[in-house]
Amino acid sequence: MRSSIFSVMKFVVVVVILIGLGVGGYFAYRHALRFLREAAPLPVSETTPAGQEVIVTIPKGATLSQIGAALQEKGVISNRLVFRLVALIRGEQRNIKAGDYALKTGSDAGEVLDQLISGKTIIFSLTVPEGYNIYQVSDLLRQSGIMSRQEFLTLAKDPAFLKEVKVDGGSLEGYLFPDTYFLRPSEKSDGRLIIGKMVQRFYEVYDKHVRPTAEEHGWSTNEVVTLASLIEKEARASEHGLVSAVFHNRLRQKIRLQSDPTVIYGIKAMGEKITREDLNRKHPYNTYQNMGLPPGPIACPGKASLIAAVKPADVDYLYFVAKNDGSHQFSSSLQEHNRWVNLYQRNSKTETQ
Repeated sequence: MRSSIFSVMKFVVVVVILIGLGVGGYFAYRHALRFLREAAPLPVSETTPAGQEVIVTIPKGATLSQIGAALQEKGVISNRLVFRLVALIRGEQRNIKAGDYALKTGSDAGEVLDQLISGKTIIFSLTVPEGYNIYQVSDLLRQSGIMSRQEFLTLAKDPAFLKEVKVDGGSLEGYLFPDTYFLRPSEKSDGRLIIGKMVQRFYEVYDKHVRPTAEEHGWSTNEVVTLASLIEKEARASEHGLVSAVFHNRLRQKIRLQSDPTVIYGIKAMGEKITREDLNRKHPYNTYQNMGLPPGPIACPGKASLIAAVKPADVDYLYFVAKNDGSHQFSSSLQEHNRWVNLYQRNSKTETQ
């Protein structure tokens, strides 16, 4: 009797299990079928062909669902549900890093997930060469698609903006530190932010390497940056300290600086040939006509020129002339200088003091 009851119970249990499996399997089948229908690859549109590079921004704190939706919207993946499933199966849903990514349309969900986990976001670089003036920087920003030339030049002389970025001068000239700046795509359209980065970098270098010495001698930031800009335009290689010494010695002895780049600042493009008419043109920056430093910088000096402006070499040179190899010949007397001018600059402008 007991064995019969036991057998019946076993049978009932088995039946219940089978029914449960059947019902569960039925619903699982229905969900799977629904998932497969939703996850079926969608054709990449004709306007977004497969293999095309697009930029996708993954915001900080975005959910897996939001990330999948963004990827599908840009055509990177065929279906956001597949992406979510892959991320959940691999347990990587919390390892995706925010940022801007260069991804290709029609990509495999697993490969895309690998890129988002790597954190290798796309960045743009902008290089400001040493010695560029604001007019050259304006062209650089225009060519990079950041802002128009006029928009930049207006900001460069706007008192309110200068106060905002803490530039105590008449323009941004000299305060846009020459360096390579790495920008996220979202930053590329914000010209004010990029300018702010340049000025911030300037003060990082100036405060650490220049300001203490400048304050010790009572030199204002504008004076130091102005002198550094002249050094930047004149010096070659390791000559910064020597060129600085020449300018310091001339200032001390009240001799005109006679720096060629000041003659054409704001009038001609840097590098253009200087004529006698240029030398005789009267304007505030012409150090052939005016005593002392010009009213402001004529270019953006690099670190070496900024340091040299407050730490000139300990020499008594008053003159230098360009040699044929790109460097300069330095002299302490006019007589000696004229000999070098005659040797190196026979066909150049008339000797000047």
